[in-house]
Amino acid sequence: MLTTPEIVAEKLIKLRESLIVLKQDRTTYVKSSSVVRLYDELCEYVRQSQELEDDLLDRSRAGRSELGELVTDCFELISLLFLTVGRNNEPPAVYAPVVIIKRLLEHLTESGNYSGKDLAPLKKTLIEMRENIEHGRPLCDELIVSMVESQVSASEIFLKALMEQLESISPELETPLERLVSLRRSIKACESKTKFHPLEVEGYLSQIKEIDEARVDGNFLANDGTVPELGQDILAVLLERCYAVAENALQSQGAVAPELKPTYDKLLQAKSQLEKLELTQAWSLRETDLYEFQKLVLGLDERRVDGKFVDNDGNTPEIGQSTLLYMVRRCYAHIYSLMSSSEPVSEALTPIFNQLQTVRRCLKEVQKFGISNARDLYPYSMKLASIDNMRVDGKFMVGNDIPEGQGRVNSLLAECFEICRELRNSEDTGITTP
Repeated sequence: MLTTPEIVAEKLIKLRESLIVLKQDRTTYVKSSSVVRLYDELCEYVRQSQELEDDLLDRSRAGRSELGELVTDCFELISLLFLTVGRNNEPPAVYAPVVIIKRLLEHLTESGNYSGKDLAPLKKTLIEMRENIEHGRPLCDELIVSMVESQVSASEIFLKALMEQLESISPELETPLERLVSLRRSIKACESKTKFHPLEVEGYLSQIKEIDEARVDGNFLANDGTVPELGQDILAVLLERCYAVAENALQSQGAVAPELKPTYDKLLQAKSQLEKLELTQAWSLRETDLYEFQKLVLGLDERRVDGKFVDNDGNTPEIGQSTLLYMVRRCYAHIYSLMSSSEPVSEALTPIFNQLQTVRRCLKEVQKFGISNARDLYPYSMKLASIDNMRVDGKFMVGNDIPEGQGRVNSLLAECFEICRELRNSEDTGITTP
């Protein structure tokens, strides 16, 4: 049977619909077997798309984009579903997070406002992603691995360039660098609020002036009072940018051009919802919930022309551009944070996992002060015993299924039992556990 772009697109549309139905169904947890079945379908359609690549090059750009967007949508959903079922360390699960990491690195490059603290966690995550790809390569579809690897490689290129730029700044100037980076972001955060507070920005401006006045002969000082030569010019430029950002903020008062207000409203809503999810994610987040946020923010970001947001008529009003850019970056940061906090535990075991995490936190607090009586441990012991009794042959079962994350949950349960044992022993011997 002849395969055409239209046929493949139709299959991908049906697959995307199936993935969306699966992610929206809250009546039951997402099963690993269901995700793998849809993943196998995606692998086949990606292969068919790859075979059509030469034909697609002769077609209209819109046609190629449509097929590419469908593959991307399906892959992002599959990736988030892998996170949902606890298969975080497999190559498909890498895709959605690395897309966000790449965007974060692109924006750090564009803004030039970053420090080592921004790059360190991204570097660590990319290293882990590389390891996951190599471990999973023999078991995964070659094309899927290639798609993931290309995103990781692109991210590593951006990261390397950013780290090389930081190497031109003396480590002794890390403190003023981090302060200036933080102040600039804080001012942009003020501009993005629904109500602008001039006094808040003036407070940040005062801190900028303090940093400026602490210079000696125009040079920034290290903590020991010496004057490192490396990076003085870079920090001087950053200082001037901070002044400019503060002055522009006080002048514009957080205004956004009316033509850009719809974009602002969408980003504000997304940012607010993501901030709420960060507070409650352990109990309420299904990783696939991030799909709509990711699609919205990526879409708005990709529609920029020469780095500027456009209105419905294709114009680029100046007022509010930097505010919208800050909000896009904050949304990316929140999405990355939520994906990074995803545990390799199926959502079927998440309630048990969260309960154990709470018990462990409480026991750790008890450890700080010790116990006066073994009865103090009864509530924790009873809770742990009730969780332990849920296991069948050492496994937490849901019907006939054995959800992903058994090792992580069992390890946490064992740790909680061990803390209880140590506390009992300390009570018996009269020694307070440090």
